[in-house]
Amino acid sequence: MKFHDISCSQCGACLKECGPLREAITSTDNGIRIDLDLCITCGHCVAVCPTDEIEHPLSPRQPLMDKPPAPEAAAMFLRSPRSVRCYKNEGAPRETLLRLVDIGRYPQTGINTQGISYLVVDGREKVEALNALFCETALKLIPEHPELARLKEVIELQKARGEERIFRGAPQLIIALADKDHPRPRENAQFSLTFIALMAPTLGLGTCWAGYFENLAVNDSFAAPFWKFLRLAENMRIRGALMVGVPDVHFRRLVARNPLKVEWR
Repeated sequence: MKFHDISCSQCGACLKECGPLREAITSTDNGIRIDLDLCITCGHCVAVCPTDEIEHPLSPRQPLMDKPPAPEAAAMFLRSPRSVRCYKNEGAPRETLLRLVDIGRYPQTGINTQGISYLVVDGREKVEALNALFCETALKLIPEHPELARLKEVIELQKARGEERIFRGAPQLIIALADKDHPRPRENAQFSLTFIALMAPTLGLGTCWAGYFENLAVNDSFAAPFWKFLRLAENMRIRGALMVGVPDVHFRRLVARNPLKVEWR
């Protein structure tokens, strides 16, 4: 077992915060002891310490938090991102995309499992090639999987109109990956990609969930052609995807949603 001892004023904040999780922290005569084998590296003990006395070897201290925005400003921000289906031909610079995907590291995940990495399909030609592979794969699968019949309609519409429907002409695609043995891959990917989608407009970018692609790509029974195309490591699996690029449309207003429904018991 590995332990990390800290001398501190013993205010109890870290014990209170860690208790409901793993009880990885215990009191000592002059401070606390962290059981590094039990610790899930959530960093909460460091974050709540009012005296900055905790130095955690597995969770380095991060900057102080700013005051949250006013509720009205937060609501405006959360309501403003749109699903973008019209993109300029040029993709975003890699430096911008790195800033974008970096925010995907920060959402809360069950038991701090995290574990999502990203693969960026960078360039229209590559996205178009993936589109062609998607259509070929879907048409082969549909006869034995009638639940995929809707995909045939989309593929036929794409061909008839001469416009891409699967990736909407996006110049880039962000694919969320996880180890095949990850305990919570799909939900963690959705958390991460949601953060990315919320961040995108602040960088002048737009996103849209690649739902048609996900119908096949996140299903391990259907996804082998995409693993090969993307040259994934043997242990990695696709768990989500977002189109991304510079929008070729400007949204001037917020949009309505269905009325709130809530019940109290």
